Amino acid sequence: MIRENARQRLLEAAIGYFGNKEAAEKWINSPHMGLEGMTPQEMLDTGPGVEQIMDLVHQLEQGDTP
Repeated sequence: MIRENARQRLLEAAIGYFGNKEAAEKWINSPHMGLEGMTPQEMLDTGPGVEQIMDLVHQLEQGDTP
């Protein structure tokens, strides 16, 4: 449940940042240096990764570059 909520918040924040769901999903499923080369989705699949993803959500909500 926590991961589902985190993914939904991540998706909503990414849509807000990128402007559409397609771009947001692409970002969620792309590797990022800030996540040690993992995708946001992969981070959600690891328990401890949820906190890092929530940090990314906060950055997106603040308009910071992901």
